[in-house]
Amino acid sequence: MVRSERKEREFNTRRAEILEQAEKIFAAKGFHDVTMAEIASASGFSIGSLYQFFKGKEHLYTTMISEKIDLMYDKINQEVQSAKDITGKIASLIDAHLHFVENNADFCRIFLRGENEALSKIMTSIRQKLINDYYQHLSFIEKILKSGLKSGLLRSLPPREMAGALSHLIRAASVDWLLVPSKEPLSSKRAFILDIFLHGAKKA
Repeated sequence: MVRSERKEREFNTRRAEILEQAEKIFAAKGFHDVTMAEIASASGFSIGSLYQFFKGKEHLYTTMISEKIDLMYDKINQEVQSAKDITGKIASLIDAHLHFVENNADFCRIFLRGENEALSKIMTSIRQKLINDYYQHLSFIEKILKSGLKSGLLRSLPPREMAGALSHLIRAASVDWLLVPSKEPLSSKRAFILDIFLHGAKKA
């Protein structure tokens, strides 16, 4: 039993190492220009060993995307749930998103390469998962904002559209930070995003 658990831990550790190296390489070169041999070399494994963990490059890529996206949404949900009031939940939502991008810049840059259309025919399932997860997350944000409407904190605006607006504010700040090198941490944008979303740009 102990040996079995140890083997499982070793398997998961090696698998995580492969995914970590693959993420860096995919972010730098894109899906099409990466080979399994390159990933194996960077991970310190033989190609044969790599195929013990993943069926091929597409399987490795889709697993990497799927698991990291799940991790992102899980972390965001946990942060939001721990906040006590509506303003705190919105602030935690923004903060969790920005911190994820900061801590996973290589992963996030994969989505800036513009390969989604090219990959859609061969990896339809992961593309559909990304869409489904996004709209599920949008519903999660919408639920928070509905509570804000009910409490009187927010103006009487369509909550779904407000959720989309908040999501796009976060995304715009994240993309700018990823594309243009900055000494300022992305998380420093939280106060601005929160202020713009809650109060707008019009002078009171």
